[in-house]
Amino acid sequence: MHRSLALLAPLLMFVLGLSPGLGAQTSLRLPGCEVNPGVQDAIDRNLDQKLLDSMTFADRMALERRTLEGLIAKYPRELEPYAKLREAFYPFSPQDWETLQEGWIRMGKEHPNDPLALLLESEALYRTDTPESIRLLQSARAIAPDFPWAARDLAVIYSAGKYEDLAKARENIDAFFAICPASSDPLANYWLSKADPSLQPKVGAAEAEALRAKLDKETDPRQLKGYSALWTLEFQIRNPQEYGAERTNIAQDLVRMEKIQPNGNAEWQALLLEGYRQSGAPQEKIAALEDRLIEEFPHSHQAYAIVSDRWEKAHPEPQDQNDAVAWNRYRKEYERALQAWISEFPDARYLQDRAWFRAIGDDNTIPEKDGIAAVDSFLRLTDIYDGPGWRSGDDLQAASLLLERGWEPDRAIDLLKQASSSFKDNLILSEKDDDLTDAQAQERLNEQLQARQDLDGLMLKAAIEADKPEFAAELRAAVEGPPPQQKNLLEGYWTNRARLAQLSGSKMDALAFYQLALQTRLENPRPFEGRVHDDLAEEAHALWKEQGGTETAWVAWSRMPVPDKTVLAAGLWEKPKESIPAFDLTDLSGRTWRLKELNGKTVLIDVWATWCAPCQMELSNLEKFYQQMKNRNDIQILTFASDSDPGLVGPFAKNKGYTFPILPITNVAAINDLTNEGIPQTWILNGSGRSVWRQLGYDPGTYDDFSRDMLVHLDAVPAKQ
Repeated sequence: MHRSLALLAPLLMFVLGLSPGLGAQTSLRLPGCEVNPGVQDAIDRNLDQKLLDSMTFADRMALERRTLEGLIAKYPRELEPYAKLREAFYPFSPQDWETLQEGWIRMGKEHPNDPLALLLESEALYRTDTPESIRLLQSARAIAPDFPWAARDLAVIYSAGKYEDLAKARENIDAFFAICPASSDPLANYWLSKADPSLQPKVGAAEAEALRAKLDKETDPRQLKGYSALWTLEFQIRNPQEYGAERTNIAQDLVRMEKIQPNGNAEWQALLLEGYRQSGAPQEKIAALEDRLIEEFPHSHQAYAIVSDRWEKAHPEPQDQNDAVAWNRYRKEYERALQAWISEFPDARYLQDRAWFRAIGDDNTIPEKDGIAAVDSFLRLTDIYDGPGWRSGDDLQAASLLLERGWEPDRAIDLLKQASSSFKDNLILSEKDDDLTDAQAQERLNEQLQARQDLDGLMLKAAIEADKPEFAAELRAAVEGPPPQQKNLLEGYWTNRARLAQLSGSKMDALAFYQLALQTRLENPRPFEGRVHDDLAEEAHALWKEQGGTETAWVAWSRMPVPDKTVLAAGLWEKPKESIPAFDLTDLSGRTWRLKELNGKTVLIDVWATWCAPCQMELSNLEKFYQQMKNRNDIQILTFASDSDPGLVGPFAKNKGYTFPILPITNVAAINDLTNEGIPQTWILNGSGRSVWRQLGYDPGTYDDFSRDMLVHLDAVPAKQ
């Protein structure tokens, strides 16, 4: 038996209060709406995030297991230790999670009349046998109708995926909040916004009232950290016109907090800073508080966040993606700053294990010796601090950098083998997921095909650089299948056919396949940060010259065919499968915007958040474009702020000088669902309010001129479609 299961199984049998003779009992105490204060206090003290971040992965897992198993023994009928144990294992330690699943499934089978045992078995089976998971939760609710957590989990399952049933989702989420009207459970609140948004304001108000009443009596600084959640919640349940009153409340909270704890640690001071930002305090006050934190805790990651943010404001990125001189200068300035920060802020984990590795990925002037040292450090630290659930990504990043620079191809092969093994393991886990709709399953399959193609391509490239033709036999079956149906996979398919032919010594075949890859690419690479990254053309060109081809013939041979005009017009834009739903939203200035009142106008909507770096890059250009367009009667520019902390949006926009309309959408589930693929997103709606174009992400290299290119797309949209 696995060591953790050997320790855990008898422990769980004891804490559940079960034996063969007790299995029929239905009067066992069940977990309540809120976490037991003793449990929460022990978790806060023993599993402090700063402490966990400083530990190796093995030591961190051991501490979490020891602490949580101890809590399960002491608090046998509390749910939180079980939930935290699951969070610790999944996805960071798949083997431990699998062992825990086995134990929970066995307990549920042996004790079918205990709702807590049934809940744990259900969580173990969710996404591998979801129908059985649903049955177990329904049984738990039938045995104990006042057990809120079975209702919550049923609402989660019914809110999305293959078993989506919004009527049942509403029924169960309503049942949960009928039992726990002031619950602050984040999962319940998230699914409330999806399943029953009409109930959300009432529930949110009850939560906020209960939490404020609790905090107003609290004097323990550790518990006062709950003000952060309270402020977020209160902003979420208010209309933007009421934000001013909320900022006044926050200012009063801050006065009380500073009286209770005038000289807190870096985390406390960062909390105060967050509060002052949300209160709309003057920039002078914010700067003074930042200076104080830096002075008193100069090595903290909170100080690093302030220093790096100030540096970025003082050193804006070059706007011209073609300006190699400006970008090289900016890159070197950043690297000098980064080297200083790595020494100054030892508590900032990201700085210590990844930041330098990421930085040199953008700088091809780094000497090989220094680059190899950065790869060594990156892999050593991630091996210590990252669990097996993350290592495949680390190996893939390291191998990609080695191949891009032509360094140590044999080592790249070893890293890619490790990444490939992890990919296969993840694929097996993915195939067990039974809660995907047909569309979701197809999308996941496409993602897996792309990932597999990319991985095979890197392995072929490594084998060519390492001069190891024997790898051709291993990869031939995967690479030589029929061409994919998806247009976006054709370039990679023919590139891999070319690499395989080159590795096998069939260089003329390789050139033919390279030409097909060039002809099937959807778009030529554009300049990005002063350079054009085009591995395909560079590989093909090198082989062309090796075979004695002339430059004149190369130009003719490699010329792309005239692209489809519809593809050219779209660029990176796509026809959306869904449309922005009708909305009735208030912006930060108090103006109400309704989609139906924009009839006849072409509408540009940008979805963003304050924490999103690509969003900030795009928004600086969008502000300039808005100034050019704000007087046009046929075009309307709006932005949707998707921050979970809407109180941060106003101060952020004021500091940045944004004047375009900003509409918070935190509680608008129908719109937030459209952002599941990430932000920023840019949408174009025609005069009938129908979404005709969507662009996911922001890549400055795709724009010759942002304002001009954006206007071309807007002017090309018919008023009615």
